[in-house]
Parts: sequence; C-alpha cells; structure tokens
Amino acid sequence: MSQLEPVSTSQISNCTNPPPPLIKVNGNLEFEVAQVLDSKLDKCRNDLLLYYIYWAGYKGTAEEFSWLTASDLKNTTELVANFHSHNPEKLGPHSTATTTLSHMADNV
Repeated sequence: MSQLEPVSTSQISNCTNPPPPLIKVNGNLEFEVAQVLDSKLDKCRNDLLLYYIYWAGYKGTAEEFSWLTASDLKNTTELVANFHSHNPEKLGPHSTATTTLSHMADNV
C-alpha cells in the first residue's frame, strides 16, 4: 500500500488552471516561450533543427515543455541567441552535425 498521493495544482478536485493568455506578436496571437533549453537535429525529418522550449505559464503541466522547429521560433530570436551564447557547443542554425562532431573531437 502506497502512502503517496498525486499532486493537485488546485484546491478543487479535478479542476485545472486555464492556460495563460496569448500574446500579440506582429499582429498575431501566440503562446509565450519562456526559455530555450536544448537543440538537436531530427534525423527522421532530414536533419531539421529542433529546439526544446519551456512555455511560460505551463509549469507543472504536460504542456510545460515541447520540441519546436527553428522556423516556429522566428519571433523568439533573442531567446534563441541567448541559448546559443550560453551553449555554444549546441547545434544552431549555422552549424551541422559534422562541424559539431569535429568541434567535440578537438576538445577531447
């Protein structure tokens, strides 16, 4: 018998908080990205560059994190640039798996 109980984010059972409101960017309503956390190439989609992002206002939900294509993040250039300045070894729009691998080999 387990004494653990699921965590509820609301005092009312079976009640969830609504998602945060959309923000207006260049005349379009969009969800807000809080932070870019990682990057990778999707081998299943011809080495498409993906970013692992943290959504603002979704902490503790199943929608808190997701992988998005670089083209989906065209309005978050500052967040992407900040990610790459703190993580220069990570794949970015002007790098390839080959250059990253050679860079990693040079540092061994």
